[in-house]
Amino acid sequence: FFIFWGFTILGVRVTTAFAQGWFGTEFHLPLLGVDMLGGPYLLLKDLIEVFVMVSVGYALVRWLILHPHRLYGFRPAEDRLAGQDHVEAIVILCCIGGIMLTDLCYEAGRYIAQPDVATVVAERWWTPVASSFATVLAPIGPSAATWISEGGWWGHNLLILFMLNLLPHSKHFHIITGLPNTFFRKLQPLGALSKMDLENGTIFGTSHIDQFTWKQVLDMYTCTECGRCSSNCPATLTGKPLAPRQLLLNLRDYLYETQDELIAKRFAAPKLEEGAELPEVGKNVVGDDSVIHDEVLWSCNTCRACEEACPVMIEYVDKIVDMRRHLVQEEARFPAELTRVFKGMETQSNPWGLGSEKRDAWAEGLDVPRVADHPNAEYLYFVGCAGAFDDRSKKTTISFTKVLQKAGVDFAIFGKDELCTGDSARRLGNEYLYQSMAQMLVEQLNGANVKKVIVNCPHCFNAFKNELPQFGGTYEVVHAAELVQQLLKDGKIQVQQNGLTGKAVTYHDSCYYGRFNNVYDSQREAIKAVTGKMPNEMERHRRASMCCGAGGGRMWIEEDPDKRVNLLRTDQALETKPEVIAVSCPFCMTMIGDGIKAKDVEDTVQALDVMEMIERSLV
Repeated sequence: FFIFWGFTILGVRVTTAFAQGWFGTEFHLPLLGVDMLGGPYLLLKDLIEVFVMVSVGYALVRWLILHPHRLYGFRPAEDRLAGQDHVEAIVILCCIGGIMLTDLCYEAGRYIAQPDVATVVAERWWTPVASSFATVLAPIGPSAATWISEGGWWGHNLLILFMLNLLPHSKHFHIITGLPNTFFRKLQPLGALSKMDLENGTIFGTSHIDQFTWKQVLDMYTCTECGRCSSNCPATLTGKPLAPRQLLLNLRDYLYETQDELIAKRFAAPKLEEGAELPEVGKNVVGDDSVIHDEVLWSCNTCRACEEACPVMIEYVDKIVDMRRHLVQEEARFPAELTRVFKGMETQSNPWGLGSEKRDAWAEGLDVPRVADHPNAEYLYFVGCAGAFDDRSKKTTISFTKVLQKAGVDFAIFGKDELCTGDSARRLGNEYLYQSMAQMLVEQLNGANVKKVIVNCPHCFNAFKNELPQFGGTYEVVHAAELVQQLLKDGKIQVQQNGLTGKAVTYHDSCYYGRFNNVYDSQREAIKAVTGKMPNEMERHRRASMCCGAGGGRMWIEEDPDKRVNLLRTDQALETKPEVIAVSCPFCMTMIGDGIKAKDVEDTVQALDVMEMIERSLV
């Protein structure tokens, strides 16, 4: 923090110092004379230089003595970082500290050598640190002080020039690329992946270095190697081969390796005859003997925790999904378990592959109206595949249905005719399957003249809100907790004290409600309405929440028993000593429920959906 702002604030000083070499020490930039804004600026600069030098000292201790994982790499995914000597980082830190120290020497030397110059006297009043330094150096006399001042000026400017020449050849290139990368960050919703042009496209995914977009290449140049991404990645933290930082550095290394070919192709492209194409640059970057191993890509939960933590707004998930698209659509190379999942989604419109005639079996005896019989219902309750087919999630669906009926909400369901959103297919890289499913769903929804949709699954919520609009499906979508919060406020439902009142509850934020769509408070308010108090927060919560392990299609991929994300997340929940771990996602329910069983704490801890808690407390 202090190093960044120190550099930013010192930028004015650097410009002034170079100009003073030409125009004399009396020169100052417009409005920055000591009798105007220059005085306050000098005070700020003087103080920040001390903070920067202290910060540099702390950083050197971390690099040379403490060796934290964030700097030296998370094993096994970042073994390459662990083996480096990191001389470059040490050199840069010493340069930064030297720039601050030489500026103080320049100031202090001037104060001793020119004690009677009016501007020097005025500047000294605004610079307590440099003045104190000058007091310490006073015994050396004006002659030696002149040498110190001039030496400080030369040292300061030469270090600046050295760093400017070093930047393009080091990881500190981010000093130049960081601001434009932040400015050009993705403005679309985080939950929306790009729509691939399947009709006119000739490339269905990213397989070569020249196929990455210019923004994705800028990301590669911008990485600060700080490790915040890897230290928040559930795959990295559970020992999988994916570390976001390592993935980006491997791509950046190959980008530098092929830079001459890339430049040559860029200049040759305008000279091509119409219809002609140049070959791809370099080798396929995806493969077990290539830049990015298959297993690295399949380890990703697409939770975007890495992106949330990145200080320069690098986007990882889109690159990973683009490479998955290549593997699935161009090479048909993916985990064996996904064959059944893709087939089930294609033939039965659900990843379990269960018959559609069973989709509304949960509603038996509940007298739930179907859209076909009640076409003018205010809301469509879109149940989703998990809520319709998964035995544990059916309980949540039934609970929420009872809440809707108790409140007198005018709703209907599609029943056996409901189609899947295709969310898992898209995250897993099967864009062709996803688009066909999304188009069919939008046609069904528009054909039924649906305007308002209620969901109790964050994946469905994200699909309706952020991705179906790509296919002409624009609806008012409301998630269950938001609706319940309004129903409580309007007095249409009431809750009473029961067995949940006063219980210790912790709440697990779903990635798709939380980071993707900024939905945090309504679930917590619902829990408070039931228990009488807000939930006890885990260390990783709200925007910093950790994925349950099911995201990115990982729900359908077998995991190594020793590397399961859901076990780590369950441990984090158990640290709060809960009696109830509340969730608001059917996939989170599965993962946390399995974690509770694996930890053998079923007798003391239970996983409940927020809607189950509400339904149990209804008056």
